[in-house]
Amino acid sequence: MSKVVIVPLDFSETSFNAAHYSANMYRNRADITLVLYHFYAKAEDVDVANNYLKSLQTELSVDCPNIETFSESGSNFIECLEAYSHVRAAYMIVIGLTGKSAITQWFSGSNTLKMAEKNVCPVLIVPADAKYTGTTNILIASEMRYVEETPVLLAVKRILSDFKPNLHVLNVDDSHYISLTTGYKIERDKMEELLSEFHPEFYFMRLFDFHEAINLFVKDKQIDMIIIGPKFHGFFSKLFKTQHTKKMIYQSKVPVLAVHE
Repeated sequence: MSKVVIVPLDFSETSFNAAHYSANMYRNRADITLVLYHFYAKAEDVDVANNYLKSLQTELSVDCPNIETFSESGSNFIECLEAYSHVRAAYMIVIGLTGKSAITQWFSGSNTLKMAEKNVCPVLIVPADAKYTGTTNILIASEMRYVEETPVLLAVKRILSDFKPNLHVLNVDDSHYISLTTGYKIERDKMEELLSEFHPEFYFMRLFDFHEAINLFVKDKQIDMIIIGPKFHGFFSKLFKTQHTKKMIYQSKVPVLAVHE
């Protein structure tokens, strides 16, 4: 059964970039159906929108054998996209992020983060200037607490199975010293067992600034994707609540995958 990957488009450069990123990420994958999705506000816009979608479909079909288009209207972009994702049993949503969006564009930073907050399917947030060069190294940010087999972990394992990357698991805590506490060792061992098929490498950084630690690690290890989930880091639950915690998404140079329960 084909996995449905939905790429919302508002015809901004950010959304076109996310579409090209998706097509390159799933290049020549017969088991993936890429859906180019557009939400329009006015009925008179539908013909122009569909022409854009068909043109992009033709362009991306060179790399992706299965591409569909879908456009719809409604009172709320997020609610419509959420409902459509449920109907299609979406495997992933790939969406662009821009901090300053024109009033006619739907992908303001707030809308992108709202979609990522929905418990529909994993949402990959692609920075405006990100170019797909491979998915060789994936980073999971983890608190290393209460590690267990959960729907989040199962969803992440499905994604990892797609790419078979080098897996890095990073814990950032200002209390780390020369050696790990017994509690951290126990949780690390649990996580290592649950992710054993991916041969994870574990890292523990004693830094006070979570964002600084992530940025340093991404650069040092040439990370291609960051995965965040509520069972991996309590930071995620606050991700959409404050400006401080949103900055990781806004400042990230690599895509961030948000995974819920």
